[in-house]
Amino acid sequence: MKNLLKTIIRLIALLFIFPVYGIMLIGEVLLKNDLSFQGCSQFLSLFPGVPGNYLRQQFYCLSLKECHNDCCIEFGTRLNQRDIELGRRVYIGTNCCIGLCRIEDDVMLGSNVDIISGKKQHNFDSLDTPMREQGGELETIVIGEDSWLGNSSVVMANIGKKSIVAAGSVVIKDVEPYSIVGGNPAKMLKNRLD
Repeated sequence: MKNLLKTIIRLIALLFIFPVYGIMLIGEVLLKNDLSFQGCSQFLSLFPGVPGNYLRQQFYCLSLKECHNDCCIEFGTRLNQRDIELGRRVYIGTNCCIGLCRIEDDVMLGSNVDIISGKKQHNFDSLDTPMREQGGELETIVIGEDSWLGNSSVVMANIGKKSIVAAGSVVIKDVEPYSIVGGNPAKMLKNRLD
């Protein structure tokens, strides 16, 4: 009965989300970039509670490179690129900002987590050119399966599977699988296999 109710709610959310998805597609054709996707993501981040979760879930299932309908994306969270991939049973807490990444199955993100699209997002080598005009390169950050990123962590490198990132940490180097890291910059605190 519970699964039937969820299926019905997903279908209702899908009906409500089609106009937003259509607007995003039209904007994408006209603008030839991710700005319309980002605008829709920001708009949908404002819907609170369970209805908002279902609306976001259905929008991202339609628009992302990969997204499963068993994910939960909480209030205030914005996703910035359509090439984001979300695995099964992913939980993303409130007020997160998600850049280009692949989040694998069973990953949990606490509130206020930022996943930045790598360390090369902004060039700054020329002192004669404003930094905003120097361009950059987006990298896909991989968050390995069954990992947990604590509240207010900032991630700009890959996280190995079954790892834990302590709250408030700043990850600038790849994290090995089964690691517990913390601090700014994040350092290995413990291996979960020990």
